[in-house]
Amino acid sequence: MEKRILVPLDGSNTAEMVLPYATEIAARTRSEVIITSVHELETHDVDRLFSTYLNKIAEEVRASLSKYGALEPKIWTRLLEGKAANEIVQCADEEKVGLIALASRGASGEGPWLLGSIAAKVLRATDKPVLLIRTPASEKAIEERRLLKKILVPLDGSEWGEAAVPMVLEFSGLLQCEVTLFQAIRPVSPWAGDAPLVIPQDIEHRRSSSAAYLLNVEKRFKDKAINVNSVVVTGVPADTIIDYAKTNSIDLIAMSTHGRSGVDRWVFGSITDKVLHAGDTAVLTVRPPARPAR
Repeated sequence: MEKRILVPLDGSNTAEMVLPYATEIAARTRSEVIITSVHELETHDVDRLFSTYLNKIAEEVRASLSKYGALEPKIWTRLLEGKAANEIVQCADEEKVGLIALASRGASGEGPWLLGSIAAKVLRATDKPVLLIRTPASEKAIEERRLLKKILVPLDGSEWGEAAVPMVLEFSGLLQCEVTLFQAIRPVSPWAGDAPLVIPQDIEHRRSSSAAYLLNVEKRFKDKAINVNSVVVTGVPADTIIDYAKTNSIDLIAMSTHGRSGVDRWVFGSITDKVLHAGDTAVLTVRPPARPAR
């Protein structure tokens, strides 16, 4: 990952719930932090107000990083003007950041952005990894400086579906996280009347194939002495991901934004979209590299 994290804020407390996560990742990965906000009004008073706010947040982040033992942390601020999503994506490209971290639920009358809408636009437009935070971290987790302890990595068996794996390898090693590799087998079979005819032998074969695939991916984590395990379930992918994350106190779901389509594959854009719109678990999305032109 490029050692820069972009943190867009809109001046609201809701948007600021991303700061403890960005701080922890920055401290463990020794990344620079760029704190930004966007306004559409070109006036001296607005510039002064936003600049004062960003500088205040920068000092708070610097103080938090020092608690992690970060020496001379590099914190920058950038005040942007224009359409929020466009400016955030352009800034991420200009600054060559390795991660955009923002709240997916933003101000409701409290600040100038409807941040949930901005987050969705940024996710669609950028090719940078995006960390979306949906609920504030607990005071205990912030005090212990261990916000990310368990990471769930849903995979569909395709190379594109593994786009998040390299970043999770880096994060889990530096943050000392436990990683769970996850695959859901969607029951697909001939229909008999009004109900699907599920063939047990077929399900068992697919479970065995999925387990072997995940075991192979596990080796990449075990080679780095990372605590990893695999889970194969039967069910609708998005639902099983959300349920597993909630039941097992997962702190972060790391997913590709695209995958392979077909009978036994997930359309990852669709699955990721469903996961993003349900549940409260933080989500890290990583876009696969573009396919070479034929």
